[in-house]
Amino acid sequence: MAKKQHKQVVEAKSNTQKIKALEDRIKDLERVVGQKQLMIEFKEKMIELAEQRYNVDIKKKLGSKLSSGSTTTKKVTGTK
Repeated sequence: MAKKQHKQVVEAKSNTQKIKALEDRIKDLERVVGQKQLMIEFKEKMIELAEQRYNVDIKKKLGSKLSSGSTTTKKVTGTK
């Protein structure tokens, strides 16, 4: 009867620790992304409710302000 040979993989402890740290970091980042997504959805819902209640198109007004360009304006100071 032939003996079965088993291969044993030995991973350096430092690699295992690095992998665990990276996995923990991924979990933290996924949690943060989830929280940010909830915040975005909450704010969008608040804008939607405000638009309905006050009959104002907030998104359209906000978009038009942002799309006006990136030019700078000069501040007029001085006396006559």
